[in-house]
Amino acid sequence: MSDRKQPTASNTLSIALDEEALCDRVVKHLRALRPSRPPMQFSDDDALVSLRDQIATARLEDVPPLLAQMQQIAAIAGSRSRKPVEPINADSPYFGHLQLQETERGTRDVLIGRTTYIEPRQGIRVVDWRHAPVSRLYYRYDEGADYEEEFGDREVEGQVLIRRTVTITDGQLKRVKSPQGVFNRTTDGWRHIDAGSSTLAGGEGSAVRADHLRGRLGSTGDIEQRADRHLPEIAALLDPRQFDLISRPDSGLVIIQGGAGSGKTTIGVHRMAYLAFQSKQRFRADRMLVVVGTPALRDYIGQLLTALDLGGVGVVTFEGWARKLRARTFAWTKRLPTEDNTPVEVSRFKTDPRLLALLAEGADRMRKQGRTSPRDAVWLWADTLTSHDRVREAFAGADDRLNEAQLTRALKWCSDRCPAIAEWQADVDEDSEDIVGADGVVEREDERATIDLEDDALLLRAYQLLCGPLLSGRKKALSYEHLFVDEAQDLAPVDLCVLADVVSSRKSITLAGDTSQRIRVDTGFRDWSEVTAALDVDHLEIEPLRIAYRSTRQVLDLARAVLGPLADPDAPEAPREGAPVEHYNLPTQGAAAAFIAEALRPLMTREPHATVVILARYPEQADAYFNALEMAEVPHLRRASNYQFSFKPGVEVTEIKQVKGLEYDYVILVDVNAQSYPDTDPARYQLHVGATRAAHQLWVVSTGPPSPLLPDWLDD
Repeated sequence: MSDRKQPTASNTLSIALDEEALCDRVVKHLRALRPSRPPMQFSDDDALVSLRDQIATARLEDVPPLLAQMQQIAAIAGSRSRKPVEPINADSPYFGHLQLQETERGTRDVLIGRTTYIEPRQGIRVVDWRHAPVSRLYYRYDEGADYEEEFGDREVEGQVLIRRTVTITDGQLKRVKSPQGVFNRTTDGWRHIDAGSSTLAGGEGSAVRADHLRGRLGSTGDIEQRADRHLPEIAALLDPRQFDLISRPDSGLVIIQGGAGSGKTTIGVHRMAYLAFQSKQRFRADRMLVVVGTPALRDYIGQLLTALDLGGVGVVTFEGWARKLRARTFAWTKRLPTEDNTPVEVSRFKTDPRLLALLAEGADRMRKQGRTSPRDAVWLWADTLTSHDRVREAFAGADDRLNEAQLTRALKWCSDRCPAIAEWQADVDEDSEDIVGADGVVEREDERATIDLEDDALLLRAYQLLCGPLLSGRKKALSYEHLFVDEAQDLAPVDLCVLADVVSSRKSITLAGDTSQRIRVDTGFRDWSEVTAALDVDHLEIEPLRIAYRSTRQVLDLARAVLGPLADPDAPEAPREGAPVEHYNLPTQGAAAAFIAEALRPLMTREPHATVVILARYPEQADAYFNALEMAEVPHLRRASNYQFSFKPGVEVTEIKQVKGLEYDYVILVDVNAQSYPDTDPARYQLHVGATRAAHQLWVVSTGPPSPLLPDWLDD
């Protein structure tokens, strides 16, 4: 450990002043730089061709140096394409500061930023966090720690004297985080805040909570306590485990497991930025795909990618992506209606991973018969879902997903509908959307010919197994270099197999998910091992992320309690303390709405930048609360529906399923009653997801008998 003297209470502000002086020096230097002359452009290919011609006519003794020159030019060209240099931003040149005591090189300061800029004469060394080996020290070691690392073929060792995270905006230092505390610039100068008060979340909720008052939403009205708004960029907040996941090799399957708020999405998008930096040509924006569970999460991740200069990456929901591809692959199916009331047992049957083997076996039989057309893929799909004997044999044995009666009903459903669709396509032009009979009149399809939501993936998988790669709009094989699937636990194994087959042969795939946050419990996803077996891709097993950054310990305690027997045996680590979770039992929705309105009006006055969400389980409940709060004139009130969110401060009213993957400063769960949240697995998952949206404070409001999922200690 370091024997340096640590700052005392009397001189602790010197940390902020030292960092301010360093920032001012770096920014002043960068702003004084004259635009450099554009580098002379030349063609590496032309140079290599010229050297090749020289070798053809050179004397024997001149050939080795010419070959060495060719190798050097080729290496430079390769390095140039892999590691493009971005201009340094003088307004925000770095976000981390290391001071290292190296055994061989003495003491030096290294700044961690988004691009590299070295000026030894001025003592300025800014390195790119995505590439420079020294950046590993920033992510892996604390201040005062001894380190020993291999940088290329060189072993380095020493001690981290200083490790600080800074926020620089418009060329001015706004915030410093160090082990000695957090320092924020205010109108009256620098202010010291306890080190444990920082958080990953932004907005009003990142403010220090000075007390834990009961019965009040928001801990304090002291405006001076709202100083900690200038949070650093996400790359500065990655912990060692997250950084190691981001920098994994660029091939194979990386699985990110972690509870709510553990940074899964952050890791996924930053891994994409890391790959794009390491190999910009291979991992172009249009060669990467992000798949998410909801349109709201799609919009949210789109904003994150734009901030990371990856705005051209496609972000889709699997449902929308699969529907579009199914309509492109089987054009005539655009006329088929989608079933709105698919029975639960049918959904469970069609997402069961055991169907994957049956599809593959059927495809083998049909290929031997020379049947490899899109029409044959539809017959493969229909035959697999209606072959009673083969299905019963594959599904034999004890099963907690489908009992005998449920399987019988599912097979009957498929037998009524699948043949109608397969036979109907015989009268259809393969590339046409219209169904034209012999007399030229558009025919009306069989009323039984309806598509279930789960059929999109099954049809696409049947096509992949029988006909080959799915095609893009230009009729070329659809292929991506990297795939990131967020909330993977809400997809079926067949969904993930379809996605994995649109990734190039090196199979660069990142899956992130948490089995405790299921919104859809009938997807066939049971555990990661079953998924990796179905994908048949080389993968790296990852221990779960145990640190939950979003929510406080109090929120996580409740979220874990409502999961009950579904909770992971190992509880997550909660580094932040917060306000106690409150439970209020009121007689009616009207009384509850009035009570909530009385809390929200002063809150929005005290904290105009706060984000608040009122979460119900069902749309009718959300409508009732929105109407009542609107009448109560709660400011900045919005009814969020159809996954349309503004991501702005204010109060939103919506259902839990809409906010998967999002977070708010304050969450109020309403109508947490026995009727809305009975003792069932789906209710446990929903209540858990709703609670873990809260970054700082959570209220639970019940109207009538409370849900049996609420722990007894909540009312102590």
